[in-house]
Amino acid sequence: MLPEQFCNRMRSLLGEDEYEKFIESFGEDTERYHGLRINTLKAGTDLRVATTEQVPWEENGYYYDSQATPGKSPYHEAGLYYIQEPSAMAPVSYLDPQPGEVILDLCAAPGGKSTQIAVRMKGEGILVTNEINRDRAKILSLNVERLGIRNALVLNESPESLSGVFEGYFDKILVDAPCSGEGMFRKNENASSEWSPENVEICGERQTQILEHAAMMLLPGGRLVYSTCTFAARENEESIFRFLNSHPDFHVKEVKLYEGMENARPEWISYKCLSECGLTEDDKDKLFEEVRKAIRLWPHKLKGEGHFLCVLERDGNLIDREKDNYVPGGRNLPAKKEMQKLFWEFADETLEFADREAKLLKSGSSLAGTMFMFGEQLYICDSRMPGINGLKCMRPGFHLGTIKKDRFEPSHALALAIRKEDALNAVSFTEDSADIRQYLNGQTIRCGKDAAKGWTLITVDGYSIGWAKQAGGMLKNHYPKGLRINY
Repeated sequence: MLPEQFCNRMRSLLGEDEYEKFIESFGEDTERYHGLRINTLKAGTDLRVATTEQVPWEENGYYYDSQATPGKSPYHEAGLYYIQEPSAMAPVSYLDPQPGEVILDLCAAPGGKSTQIAVRMKGEGILVTNEINRDRAKILSLNVERLGIRNALVLNESPESLSGVFEGYFDKILVDAPCSGEGMFRKNENASSEWSPENVEICGERQTQILEHAAMMLLPGGRLVYSTCTFAARENEESIFRFLNSHPDFHVKEVKLYEGMENARPEWISYKCLSECGLTEDDKDKLFEEVRKAIRLWPHKLKGEGHFLCVLERDGNLIDREKDNYVPGGRNLPAKKEMQKLFWEFADETLEFADREAKLLKSGSSLAGTMFMFGEQLYICDSRMPGINGLKCMRPGFHLGTIKKDRFEPSHALALAIRKEDALNAVSFTEDSADIRQYLNGQTIRCGKDAAKGWTLITVDGYSIGWAKQAGGMLKNHYPKGLRINY
């Protein structure tokens, strides 16, 4: 059941003919589209999963059959893909992240778009990913870990707090703004029951504030992509109109539209908005043409849910990162030598190096960077990674493991980020085996008395999934208790 006021609004905006097609897309018999993104940090696009066709706007995105259950596969726990609604893949495609850039995902949980950004960055550069809700920030952090991402700083802050630290710092920013969720009515029954015109207005006001703080953190020459999963013009065209009116140093970039996408509808902007902005007719028309370059994704016109996105760029030129030494919050202080020594002793016993002096693993992945302590936890990050003093931080970099008195215990994040060839000892189980399901359930597994003792990387069809410790012909399970699955 769709809210009556929502239906009346959409009918008046779309007109009777298009409204009928739009409303038919909400019918129980209408086909729903399910998608996942291959995590090319760990797997190739030839990964054997039940996909049907590629998502047009995402090179690693694929539709999968509604009868398939990729979320219940060990491949999912190994971080080989991320299950993501197809339309939700579009904003990051238009953000166009590149290796080496410094990027912010401001409203990031549960992590679909952050992990999509990270894959495109190919482990190079700095990704700051933030979520204001602490419980959702924990989920975000877990998804960053699951996909083996090494270059992310996961924060639990408000946009206002971040703008005070990161003013004029980022090359690119994604604002996937909290919204009234009208585009999720088909997918989430609660979205419909929680909807109200008052909430649409509240969301619009909040989005204006979020965009204001995001603009403060973007460098001249930078790109900001704003997106929502709602149909409401108050949260879409009006949010962009108000933003452009108060930020004349920004413009909307005209970008390619894929089949089924449409330009935005500035004619839907309310009289209230226009009167509050107080523009001349010429200035209004100019902003209308800018807003029209934004994009709407309609569920009755493409294979996905309802979304809106706008590619904003700031006038000017980006700084030369090679010459810029500024690090917000100061650089992380290196861990004491004895702490680092414990890790390297573990690495010598457990990991395969192609170049030990350059700290280059056999797969080509690097363990170079600044090692630092976060409580009892040892992390490593790019030397340019922002410091975390005064920030609520969930994950300050790539988690290597825990320092326990005179020994080092590797983290689950380390297991997920390395490859089979990086481990001196590795055991592989097939996706459909009882052994891998027993492992994910936390059980001890027999491995034979001739197996090498010590830390062993567990893999599924050769893809890393966690640690075990071999002794006496048994693999003692070190899969995290909070992640264990009872198949």
